[in-house]
Amino acid sequence: MRTRVFLRNLLASLRERDAGSLLAAFALLVIAAVLPPVNLPRDSWDTIVVFDLTQSMNVEDYELDGVPVSRLTYARESAKRALRELPCGSRVGWAGFAEYRTLLLLAPIEVCAHYSDLIASLDQIDGRMRWGNSSEVAKGVFWSVRTAKTLEEAPAVVFVSDGQEAPPLRDGDKPGFDDIKPGEVRGWIVGAGGEAARPIPKSDDDGRPVGYWQAGEVIQRELRTADGRKVPGTEHLSALRETHLRDIAQQVGFDYATLSDTGTLVRAMKHDGAAVSRPVPTALNWLPALLALVVLALRFRPESRR
Repeated sequence: MRTRVFLRNLLASLRERDAGSLLAAFALLVIAAVLPPVNLPRDSWDTIVVFDLTQSMNVEDYELDGVPVSRLTYARESAKRALRELPCGSRVGWAGFAEYRTLLLLAPIEVCAHYSDLIASLDQIDGRMRWGNSSEVAKGVFWSVRTAKTLEEAPAVVFVSDGQEAPPLRDGDKPGFDDIKPGEVRGWIVGAGGEAARPIPKSDDDGRPVGYWQAGEVIQRELRTADGRKVPGTEHLSALRETHLRDIAQQVGFDYATLSDTGTLVRAMKHDGAAVSRPVPTALNWLPALLALVVLALRFRPESRR
């Protein structure tokens, strides 16, 4: 009789404990489902990526998945992959350079909430947006600094170009603006292109290819040998002008990097010293869900049943 009462009381106690653990797990799962994001301070980065839209950026000296692609296509793919690497709270905008100016195409917006908009707008950036055939890169970099200064919190600038000036600069020329002070806007110049000079594809106003630029169709630099003989110009061919881009970067206080892989842009965007700490909505639903899993694991472990 006493043994029967003892067993009955023991089973009732176990049922009460089981009900308590299941109720606790259910409550934790409900909390996980309804818990709103919590604002927590996190490092984030604000950037304007400027794409050189001039025709030399159509030279195909990169590869993606074994397929030759243009410099501009490779730069866009690098920007697309960078969006996936930036933490929520970061803001990215797009700009285009042609002729002598940089124009803002999309002001910086938050990367997580507007990821689809950023990708969709990025896919539309190509040479058809070009508003002139000249390519005064140094002036374009200065205009990008001006653009960043007009925006709230002055985002960093990442300027992607092969560095080809058209018309070419004369020796010793250093275009600049008096209102730009080196270092007042953080940024990088990212050099695109290979070392070998290649023909520049020629396209009409609608972006349709119409051959390649010929030597007689572009302004050439006057080159001479040591003994005074004239040397044919090569401005109708294009390669990365790294030395020139480094000189421009020094003028405006930017850093320089070569677009050697698709991770170059995200490394430039997330460079040291450019992070901004701001409250960012952070999902913490995983915490009560994890606790519910722990409670259920303890409830149904074999030792508990024995």
